[in-house]
Amino acid sequence: MKGKFILAMFLVCVFVSGILVFGANASDYMKGKGHKKSLEEKFNYKLHFIMGNEEELSLSEDQVDKIKNLGIATKKGMIRAKAEIDVLGLDIKSELWKATIDTAAIDKLIEKKYDLKKAKAKASVKAYAALKGMLTAEQKEKMKDLFKELKKKMMHGPMKADKKGSCRKSR
Repeated sequence: MKGKFILAMFLVCVFVSGILVFGANASDYMKGKGHKKSLEEKFNYKLHFIMGNEEELSLSEDQVDKIKNLGIATKKGMIRAKAEIDVLGLDIKSELWKATIDTAAIDKLIEKKYDLKKAKAKASVKAYAALKGMLTAEQKEKMKDLFKELKKKMMHGPMKADKKGSCRKSR
């Protein structure tokens, strides 16, 4: 009897914990945190969108080369910055594992880590601005139109239900 009571209490605790965790995550999602893109993701999305619509935007060969080079250089920089940030995170953890914690040393590591994060964000903004600066006014206008078309397709694309009841876009 005592064992059943303990098991029942354990299951109740797990259930309540699950509800609290789900509620917290749902709250973050509803506030828009589930849909936010990082600056790096925004740059990559714009880069792929432009390159995927190269013909529609009438990009010159020179523009294509510059955009590709910017994309590669930016991605390399982001990879290096992320690696440095990750290494600093490990350095901070290793300092915390020591018997005597040197808070001054950890403070310096934290400052360095967040300086790198700040530099990474600024580099993403510069790359994004440079990418948009490579387009002519007509190409920017055409890109806006392509985005609008894409948004309409995503929002109002015809859907058909298959035999299993799941939806798929019609061809």
